[in-house]
Amino acid sequence: MNTPQITSNLDNPPTIEAVAASIRRVRKRKGWTLKDVENASNGIWKAVVIGSYERCDRALSLNKAISLAAFYKVPLDELLGITAPGEVKSDRITFDIRKIKESPEPSLAPLQHFITAICTARRDWNGEVLSVRASDSLALAAAMAIPISQLAAGLESYGLIFTTPKKV
Repeated sequence: MNTPQITSNLDNPPTIEAVAASIRRVRKRKGWTLKDVENASNGIWKAVVIGSYERCDRALSLNKAISLAAFYKVPLDELLGITAPGEVKSDRITFDIRKIKESPEPSLAPLQHFITAICTARRDWNGEVLSVRASDSLALAAAMAIPISQLAAGLESYGLIFTTPKKV
């Protein structure tokens, strides 16, 4: 499994201005005006609020950033300008739901909630496997409070994901 690589590093994090520009770029790529965002969200996202985020006039909390990325249907790292559009690979992560549900490990509770939420949203009740985009790794790593670089190895060490053998 390939996990997405973050293009910035701790020595050179994106500036607040770069994050704001990225938020505007995502909106414009959809061809939406600020008013279009308000209308498409049924008023959940006010035009004045989105405009304030894009001008750096208002702080964007992590919860709001996650919600906005979900609304725009882009990975969080793309919304925040951490990776370039299209840079995150379309690889999938395939979870073994049975093992996740059976695990008594308390640190896996966020993963169990993540899986349950996706299954509920998809109305997918087969209860055996679940595939998600690799770009969801960032949100999952944040929920589990581990670095994204350790996510795949951690999930694999517990035997919670299916991996495809690499061809040599």
